[in-house]
Amino acid sequence: MMKLFTTYSLTLVLFVALLWGCTKEDGPCPSPAARTLLVYMGADNNLAGDAWSNIGDLVAGLRAAPGNTHTVVYLDTPQGNPRLLEVTADGAKEVYTWPEQHNSASPEVMRGVIERVCRDYPAGRYGLVLWSHGMAWVPSTATDYFTRSRSRAGDGWPATKYFGQDDTPGPRGYLETEDLAAALPDGRFDYILFDACFMASVEVEYALRAKADYIVAAPTEVISDGFPYGDIVGELLAAEPDLKAVCRTYYEHYAQHADARYRSASVSLVRTSELEALCDLKARLWSSALAHDPAVFADFDLAGVQRLDRYRRPFLFDLGSIVSRLETMGAISSAEGDAWRYQAARTVLYEAHTPVFFDLAIGECSGLSGYVPVAAYPDLNAYYRTLAWTVHDQQVDLSNTPPRNN
Repeated sequence: MMKLFTTYSLTLVLFVALLWGCTKEDGPCPSPAARTLLVYMGADNNLAGDAWSNIGDLVAGLRAAPGNTHTVVYLDTPQGNPRLLEVTADGAKEVYTWPEQHNSASPEVMRGVIERVCRDYPAGRYGLVLWSHGMAWVPSTATDYFTRSRSRAGDGWPATKYFGQDDTPGPRGYLETEDLAAALPDGRFDYILFDACFMASVEVEYALRAKADYIVAAPTEVISDGFPYGDIVGELLAAEPDLKAVCRTYYEHYAQHADARYRSASVSLVRTSELEALCDLKARLWSSALAHDPAVFADFDLAGVQRLDRYRRPFLFDLGSIVSRLETMGAISSAEGDAWRYQAARTVLYEAHTPVFFDLAIGECSGLSGYVPVAAYPDLNAYYRTLAWTVHDQQVDLSNTPPRNN
């Protein structure tokens, strides 16, 4: 796709920034606004070009955005030191540059950026876009799981992205799930939008349930072009944003794309206040399944559920598909399955997905991915048991459940 931000316009923006800065150190700050939108771009990796393209899209979209709002971009790329940009319909203006490079995939850095933006751009409401690479809840040490299967590693597909990777100055840094939760203040944002792969993971969203009222994310990969900011930034800045419309715009942008290679997308809108009830119900259903068969998870047939990643060793599966499979197996009752679907509908307010993501067929998608602690993945299981989503499951050690004797 053609983007609006050119080398010339970037040079002009940075020149204007010398004349038009605003921080606590340098001068008076903007008046309190109705909303401040922070776009946190962890682009100190191979996504830097996409970051500048998306900033250009923000500029274009702000020409029709509500007034009395602030749009601020934290930008960390391989070129130069991290900086803050205030974005308006007139361009992106640099308002602060950190004196040295730092790790944008650090909870301390993220926390400091949020504090600075909320201090310098006070508002009645705040929205947050988290933009970078991402890999759901899976720890960065689980590199054996990040290998594409040979059939899914072919050329011709657009690039995709995931959350929280910083490549320089080194060593490479990542934000693990617990670090991300620690970095974000409780109750500050009314929504979080993940422009990153795989972040509609129930394990991640449960960990962030106190951080925002709503979360927009994709359970699959996200094409590196990202969300169509020119079309959605006005809604993101609204006093009462229609987040279903944001999701729909993102989905249709790719589902109806002129280039058939780009017709791949999934997206969901989650109401975080319902995640606690979903977790409690999951614990009851999992206990019922284990009572029916103590080896139900250890021996779980992963081929029988909808996968949402394209890796050689799949680890992200549709959460609704897992429950349906347990019901089909007789491990949980139809009444328990119905209870799950009722609570899931209260939690996931919007879901849309294309029939395929590149070469991965998506026959069903509930809007949230989940993990099954099978015996074949003992290394992942050990980390999985540390996640808040599993806290009610600690009465049973799922990873060590003995395989069924045939």
